[in-house]
Amino acid sequence: MSIFPIGILIALTSFVVAISHLNQSLINYYDFVALFVVFGGTIAVGVVVIPWGMRKDLILGIKDLFKGQGVTYKQVLSDCLGVVKENPSNYEKAGEGLHTQILKDGIELIQLNMDKNKILVILEERVIHYVKRRKKIANAIRSLAKYPPAFGLMGTVLGLVNVMRGVSSGLDGKQTALEMAIALVATMYGLIVANLVLNPAGELITKRIAEEESYGEIAISAIDLLAEKTSLLEAQELLNSYVPVEQRINMIDSYTSGAA
Repeated sequence: MSIFPIGILIALTSFVVAISHLNQSLINYYDFVALFVVFGGTIAVGVVVIPWGMRKDLILGIKDLFKGQGVTYKQVLSDCLGVVKENPSNYEKAGEGLHTQILKDGIELIQLNMDKNKILVILEERVIHYVKRRKKIANAIRSLAKYPPAFGLMGTVLGLVNVMRGVSSGLDGKQTALEMAIALVATMYGLIVANLVLNPAGELITKRIAEEESYGEIAISAIDLLAEKTSLLEAQELLNSYVPVEQRINMIDSYTSGAA
């Protein structure tokens, strides 16, 4: 399970516990006007600032929020070293991921007898542009986080205008305080949407993009080694240099034990 929904669940649980400690009912923190202003306004701005022409990247970004860890360094190393060892004429590895596409494209270019240096330049450009596209989505989501607090304040102002009208019509002190409390709920909604949903979502997508970029760089190195017909041992030691010690793999021993 992804850490994003887990984090939201922990935060919401904390809010419920805090409200219960105050001997308050959750219904006291619901207001239709506040909900409509904050969420409606945020969605409206999202339509403007999110690059909808990049729908595929947007969908990938949203998927990243709700899927588990996904590909690990060990899996990437295993895929890359498998390519170096098998020297395949094509690559049909199942699954998504930047490194998978880079391996597939690199093998195709090698089969076309293209110059190795040109192959590496092409693959590096593909990684760069892939990362740029994905970062546009992450930046758009993080920039969207600026707006919910403003819409929350707008909802509070609408509530206070309603309170002042009530006071002018003879609203008593108890009812006035209650109406003011309801008005402040809109500000709370805005802060929750910005700091519990949008900002963490943007940060998590950015983190996943950085991981994919690292995976893509490892795949490019694997293609370089494949083009040079490097031995599996040398390729293993070089590619292991890209990852933390605990993520390194030893395919030589696994193949040796398998043959035995």
